[in-house]
Amino acid sequence: AQYTNFDPTPATFQHKSEILAGHCRDVGTDFDAIVRSGNYNVVIGATEKDVQDKLSWLRGHLEPLLAADALEPFYRQLSGGPLVGTPEQVIDKLAEARDLGMTYAISYFPDAAYDSSGIELFASEVIPALS
Repeated sequence: AQYTNFDPTPATFQHKSEILAGHCRDVGTDFDAIVRSGNYNVVIGATEKDVQDKLSWLRGHLEPLLAADALEPFYRQLSGGPLVGTPEQVIDKLAEARDLGMTYAISYFPDAAYDSSGIELFASEVIPALS
């Protein structure tokens, strides 16, 4: 394989990377030649209040679309994700993932169809800080 995609939470990413490294040793594959990526839901705001406002908006937007028993787990997963926060918090989480060997982040902005400010903030502050 040339690519793999792991859950981006640090403990899981590290554990899966260790398993992959062991398999690579077993079959003689260069572990460092494999791109390790992670999937992220990104909810980013300039301030903590902006982040909470976006999360509240997302919840309100999803409420009429999902049954209550589906809404709660989805919202908990979304709001508790590693890339929910201010640019500084998101940069810290991505830097931590990079230090664990993640070289490719797949980013989904759940509010993008209605508000592009999260993508713009990510592009203007997060990407340059990690380049």
